[in-house]
Amino acid sequence: MQNSLKNAIESKILPTVDKPMRYMGGELNCVQKDLSTVSLHGVFCFPDLYDIGMSHFGLQILYHIVNKQENYALSRAFQVWTDAEKVMRDNGIPLYTLEYFTPVRDADWIGFTIQYELQYTNVVNMIDLAGISVLKESRTDNDPIIIAGGPCVSNPEPLSLFIDAFAAGDGEKTVLDICSTLDMLKKRGASRTEKLEALSKLPGVYVPSLHTYAAKGVFDVPDMSTIIKASKIPVLQSDNYPLKPIVPLMSVVHSRLPVEVMRGCTRGCRFCAAGTYYRPVRERDPDAIVESIRNGVRETGWKEIGLLSLSTADYSCLSPLLTLASDVVAENRTSLSLPSTRIDALTDEQLQQLDTVSPVSSMTIAPEAASIRLRKVINKDFSDDAIYATVDKLLAYNIQTLKLYFMIGLPTETDDDIEAMIAMVSSIAGRVRAVSKRRMVNVSVSPFSPKPHTPFQWEKMEDPALLLEKGRYIKSSLKHLKNVKVSYRDPDITLLETVMARGDRNVSRLIYDAWKAGARFDGWDEYFDIQKWREAAVRCSVDLSRYTDAIPVTQTLPWHMLSTGVSREFLVEEREKALALVSSGDCRNGPCLQCGVCGNDLLPLFQTSYIVPQKVMASTVSVKKETTEHHFTYRVHYEKGENLRFLGHIDMSNIIHRAFLMASVPLAFTQGFNRHARISFGPPLPLGAAGLNEAFDITTTCAYDVNLTEINRWLPKGLVLLTVEPLSGDMTSLNASIKAALYRFVPFNKAHLDGIVEKITTFTDADTVEISVEKNGLFTQKNIRKGVISLTVSGGDSFDAVVSIQDGATCKPSELIRALFEQGTLNDFLLSRIACFRKTGSNLVKV
Repeated sequence: MQNSLKNAIESKILPTVDKPMRYMGGELNCVQKDLSTVSLHGVFCFPDLYDIGMSHFGLQILYHIVNKQENYALSRAFQVWTDAEKVMRDNGIPLYTLEYFTPVRDADWIGFTIQYELQYTNVVNMIDLAGISVLKESRTDNDPIIIAGGPCVSNPEPLSLFIDAFAAGDGEKTVLDICSTLDMLKKRGASRTEKLEALSKLPGVYVPSLHTYAAKGVFDVPDMSTIIKASKIPVLQSDNYPLKPIVPLMSVVHSRLPVEVMRGCTRGCRFCAAGTYYRPVRERDPDAIVESIRNGVRETGWKEIGLLSLSTADYSCLSPLLTLASDVVAENRTSLSLPSTRIDALTDEQLQQLDTVSPVSSMTIAPEAASIRLRKVINKDFSDDAIYATVDKLLAYNIQTLKLYFMIGLPTETDDDIEAMIAMVSSIAGRVRAVSKRRMVNVSVSPFSPKPHTPFQWEKMEDPALLLEKGRYIKSSLKHLKNVKVSYRDPDITLLETVMARGDRNVSRLIYDAWKAGARFDGWDEYFDIQKWREAAVRCSVDLSRYTDAIPVTQTLPWHMLSTGVSREFLVEEREKALALVSSGDCRNGPCLQCGVCGNDLLPLFQTSYIVPQKVMASTVSVKKETTEHHFTYRVHYEKGENLRFLGHIDMSNIIHRAFLMASVPLAFTQGFNRHARISFGPPLPLGAAGLNEAFDITTTCAYDVNLTEINRWLPKGLVLLTVEPLSGDMTSLNASIKAALYRFVPFNKAHLDGIVEKITTFTDADTVEISVEKNGLFTQKNIRKGVISLTVSGGDSFDAVVSIQDGATCKPSELIRALFEQGTLNDFLLSRIACFRKTGSNLVKV
């Protein structure tokens, strides 16, 4: 089954879809065990594209924790794009694991992480594409247990028809508790019901099928008095972070090394669900963070390091951390990045450190509200002067783009608050323009969405029509400012997000109906269709306004049985303070606010007494300087195997670059702000082609004995460096010197070789062979005959072509196939480039 499934993937999916490497696996540091030797196999499912899922650090953490257990295996699967889904459904290809090319349905358990409400239809779609019953009540003992975690499970009810069990809170300990429980019960031959009952006894786990539900007020809610408290770990242990994170073969949304510096936030923004879900604050030791950076850069070759948290600028030891990290950054020519920062968070010292260690061209600040009054409501109590002072501080550095985040539709918002936003942006734009006319201000405006477990969970979402009017008014009022770009979010997207966030079990029926009607990727602008959801709501008799209207504080909520640790009493008090324009302090540097999350076994953990060793301070450098003007160039030949033939040229060059960095090869770099390693490749391979003898040139800062064995250790299977030789004197660039290439065409169906000799003879005897080519929507005739230097049968099972790839008369492999075979395409052949040639006089010489 495994081989036939893999063959179907390689022949049906990869040749026909956009970004085929989304579906291929085989990344550096992925874990592949012998499944016959493990007792429990789980699949981590991310309900969005590979590009997004592989940017999610939680995946890397849980993948590492489970796979370091000898008797467990955890593989991965992602929501496929619509082109791949069509191919899979048309050809009966089920959702499969990237590690083993086995059907997801064959696993013992499936774990979804749900980060965003508009991924819910993707969850349903993945379950169905796996060949598992979408409705949990129809599953049998032979089906895997489906579990969901992530911040969205703070209200699990909208997914309760589809998910067997929900795990709320930190996953580091819970995932092993789940594995050990399921492993033990599997060995005993336990039934599905027995497994679910056992899981329900674990901390933070909610199993909806074990509870009835009843109408209470406007919602249908679980009829249970027991409160399930989200699982929290007291310390962020270094052992839980991967020493060797998976490195995608293709570019993803965040192609960088993620390093968590702390979890939780004490700021207490009253609209923020993450602020309550991840409490309390637990900071990591600076030495442990730097060790994660050092190990991660060595094992991944990433050129950017992301310091992750909800508010990294609040990390108690940020200045010492930047000092400690500066040597690692300089030695490896990497850069640091921080998420958006609070107005008053970064000090002058920290900005100077960031500019020295890793200059950035853009920074993001999030006032959220422009009037002092409204900032008191949301508990962002700082003055306008503080905002302007922060802007002025940032403009002192080479910040080319200043990004501002605002919200509209916040509780108690008035027209005056909208006018204040326009005035504030205008003032900031003036400050930016006074420094440079080229610098830009990008303003993002998002509608407020009330979320569970926040002080604003009872508030209404404003009418989408009014929100749209506000967004248009803001944009229109600022359009005269040439250095300001305003974007606002579609309020209908926020409407659906709110329905999903505050929904009860009736919303499960809505999700199911909308999915059957074709809803997918609802968080993507090109696929979001509010009309599809409104029609589904009519069919299901679901009133969407029930979930967007204001909710009485006395109403039992659909998520009442789950607690993030923050008490209901605290949320009510914070709501009352918001309406009274009273701010709450920050327990980081003030008294405890009695939110309820802390206890004897769970307390805030701050790193407040760290002193940077003197030797580190003395050795810190800002930029790694070239120590010599002499450079040395080498030519490297390599093979790109059949398994990587759908890997794009840019992604492949990035992989090779990272491998040289990981092998500590002293590469020379270009000059300027964005420095690049001096590696130059020959002409790119066509997508879908293997390369048996490709080449690239590298330049080093010193004479260097290039150890190919060491570099190959950091390359994925199928990409192998073969030989290396020094070059001397002024050399024509590799790309410019190559004039022709030898390609071999091996048909997957041998019937394509019927009459091949006659076809080749007809082609070579002709003076002109014209095909129609399209460019920019226009079709022209192209004579490809002069671009084919030779065309011969090779070994009886293939044919070879030497084609020109420079100097005007050219022929692409795909064009040759079109000329030879009326119904054929390049996808019908295994294509390999055997050699590249340069010209010496009238002769072709292998490069």
